[in-house]
Amino acid sequence: MTLADATLLDEAPPYPMRAKGVRAPEQTSAAILAAAVHEFAQKGYGGARIDAVAKRSGANKRMIYHYFGGKEALYLAALESVYAGIRTAEAELHLSERDPVEACANSPASPGATS
Repeated sequence: MTLADATLLDEAPPYPMRAKGVRAPEQTSAAILAAAVHEFAQKGYGGARIDAVAKRSGANKRMIYHYFGGKEALYLAALESVYAGIRTAEAELHLSERDPVEACANSPASPGATS
């Protein structure tokens, strides 16, 4: 999940919610993390609520605290997740293999980019 994905306010979540009554730790923690990225992106650390993360993820607050320990640790995990996504996208550009001027001129963020 990217930060841009997380900023979409009223759309259905782009990730599967945790299945009710099924024990799937990886799916549960991924749903919690994706919901946390959305909540923190929208409201920041101070405005984000664990209740909102629980509701969006389909998990309960107890599971959030079990997997992440608390709001601060969840925030850190959300930041790390977004950063990892940015680094992955950056690696896919293969910038180290290109001339620096060409790489900047043709980056997706540049107006008129060709690659």
